[in-house]
Amino acid sequence: MKKLAFVVLMLSQMLVITGFWAWNHIHHPLGNLLLGPPVGQYLAYGRLSGLLAAYFILIQLLLVGRLAWMERFFGLDRLTRLHHVIGFSLMVVLLAHPVLVTVGHAMQADVGVVDQLIDFWKTWDDVWAAIIGTGILIGAVIGSLAFIRRRMSFEAWHGFHFSLYLAMALIFGHQLSVGSDLTGNRAFSIYWCSLSIFVFGNLLYYRLVRPLWNFQRHRFHMVRLVPESPDATSVYIDGRAMDRFCAKGGQFVFVRFLAPGFWWQTHPFSLSMPPHGGELRLTIKQVGDYTRQIPQLKPGTPAIVDGSYGVFTAARAVSSKVLLIAGGIGITPIRAMGGALLEAGRDVILLYANRNAVGVVFRAELEALVAAFPVHFRVVYVMSDDPSWQGEQGRLDEERIHRLVPDLKERDAYLCGPPPMMKSVQSILKKQGVRRIFSERFSL
Repeated sequence: MKKLAFVVLMLSQMLVITGFWAWNHIHHPLGNLLLGPPVGQYLAYGRLSGLLAAYFILIQLLLVGRLAWMERFFGLDRLTRLHHVIGFSLMVVLLAHPVLVTVGHAMQADVGVVDQLIDFWKTWDDVWAAIIGTGILIGAVIGSLAFIRRRMSFEAWHGFHFSLYLAMALIFGHQLSVGSDLTGNRAFSIYWCSLSIFVFGNLLYYRLVRPLWNFQRHRFHMVRLVPESPDATSVYIDGRAMDRFCAKGGQFVFVRFLAPGFWWQTHPFSLSMPPHGGELRLTIKQVGDYTRQIPQLKPGTPAIVDGSYGVFTAARAVSSKVLLIAGGIGITPIRAMGGALLEAGRDVILLYANRNAVGVVFRAELEALVAAFPVHFRVVYVMSDDPSWQGEQGRLDEERIHRLVPDLKERDAYLCGPPPMMKSVQSILKKQGVRRIFSERFSL
């Protein structure tokens, strides 16, 4: 219900903006531009596309603002995916605006399109800034295409997207200085400024003020590193008043280590052990330039920890029986959540898939949980590429899952692992009649 209310609220703001726009152009000093000559219609719909583009930009900022009041209902992974989808819709109206208004003004002045563009650049306030800002935004959308994104390092992608704040400032400055819908309608101007202040205020608080406040409050710092496998390291973070840091097993945090080579980047990492008011543990696989540097961190390194985030928690389970499925380093949130499920008295089966036994993380901890909960916890390791493994070999296909978990339909299922594996397993579970399947595929 709360999700629906939020969607209705967002759509209603589009209707308000469209309503102000329609009023302005129906009651225009030159007559009803919506039903008049083509030149008026080009200008009117060009202004509408500009207003909608600016509104979509505000929505984009909300979606990636890590706003706790939104994240707790949707989950940050879903908000991020929606951000990607809206980005392509934004590109349509963002391109429509300059095309329509340029054609409209060229018709009005009886000049060519090129001459009109030159006039915009030379004589119109802040148009040059809007052109630069639009170019940056379009570049960001193109850079988000899957086949391009895969070829970019996280560091390059993050640095490029940081420039989007400049692009948005350039575009909003242009709108406030020459946007006739705002300059000519005081009520609309007040509404628009209030909407912008609300969005930017939330962004400033959740992306800057709150993380710095928590750092001042807890004084987070890295206390030790523990190798878990040849390519995975656990980072333990401690601080003051850790019992007041709220987190649940299955959630993740954004971390910025205040050390040379780490200062300018913040990354999301799952908590890999139940946070019971003590240390936080992040288990990080070395998959890129940044994560390969993690073993070089020194004890005592300060860290800004922002979170916790995520709705991938034990609280969502309804059934008394639960199936956990992890692939590779996807064991991290599953491990943290498993303890909470067992403590709540649920019957838990864990299917843990890896390429080989060397890559298994937390095996000793998992076996300890089996010993502590022999009736309610069972772990099955599955190796896809390890001929020496004496247990299950192969992939998590339909036959294997059905054989290992005969009461599958009675269980809630949690999945975390590589996207192809999660997609395949989720399809199998749905086919087998599992009704409640939880997963979290967070990506920036």
